[in-house]
Amino acid sequence: MKTNPNAVWSVSPDVRSTYSEDGAVLLDIQKGLCYSLNPVAARVWSTVESSPSGVDLRGLVDAMETHYTVSREQLERDIDECLSKLETMGLVQRNGLFHGPKAAGARG
Repeated sequence: MKTNPNAVWSVSPDVRSTYSEDGAVLLDIQKGLCYSLNPVAARVWSTVESSPSGVDLRGLVDAMETHYTVSREQLERDIDECLSKLETMGLVQRNGLFHGPKAAGARG
């Protein structure tokens, strides 16, 4: 899924994270669900998390390309795919809006 390159991504407020050499573990405290991220996805997450006001795709690619030796175009596609998956799970927000599925038993 190709997202708007001007979209600003941020961490969903109900998500907590912890890191290890194997990647990261995310906990959605609202849903009570844990997710594990491989080291590459964990680096994407870390970059989004370290940008409290949000980060756009260009900023993510700029930050990530210093760590990997793939083309900028491939990196952009991979990050876009990662963000789409994180958004579907409700772990990140685009432009401050929640686009993920509604959680069963969510507070109302």
